[in-house]
Amino acid sequence: MSRDAQTIPIKITDFIQEHFREDFLFEVKKIIHVKGRPQYEIEVSKDDLIHKLRFNENGDILKEETEQAFPQDEHEGPAFEDVPD
Repeated sequence: MSRDAQTIPIKITDFIQEHFREDFLFEVKKIIHVKGRPQYEIEVSKDDLIHKLRFNENGDILKEETEQAFPQDEHEGPAFEDVPD
């Protein structure tokens, strides 16, 4: 875990540890305030996916999005084994 873990509520770090176990990296991307209350935007990388999570100050998850960590470049074309003879 990064040192950012010290700046977020323990309930958020518990959620990340429970759902992503030990083989992850995470970063607090942004702490925003909505109506005077903090919300934490966190990115977790695991299994070639990036999970973008938003939590409130109580550690409740408000939003979750997932995307490929290394999407195939549209200009790369097929892999060598995919090219017909």
